Amino acid sequence: MLTISSARQNNSLVISLSGRIDAASAKDLEQQCLAWISEGHTHLVFDFSDVSYISSAALRVFLLAAKRVEPAQGSVRLCAMNATLRDVFDISGFSKLFMITATVAEAL
Repeated sequence: MLTISSARQNNSLVISLSGRIDAASAKDLEQQCLAWISEGHTHLVFDFSDVSYISSAALRVFLLAAKRVEPAQGSVRLCAMNATLRDVFDISGFSKLFMITATVAEAL
């Protein structure tokens, strides 16, 4: 199960994720991301502090979000990943596509 919450900080929307991001929950995350982007949020910071698992379906969501905010000079930043999650991003090559920081403050 995935819990998603958001809060506006500075010029960004900080999205706190908690739980597992698997194929089923990735669909919910995608719908929520597209809604935020359509509302005009173009700088997204994803906080992985409480994420225990991530699937390839979730990687696709972050890539989609990045492509959607790009025309508005937006950004997608990722932060606070544990070593296992970071390995998934490194092995898939996604760590080269996104700014990944240790904390939300660094991402902002």
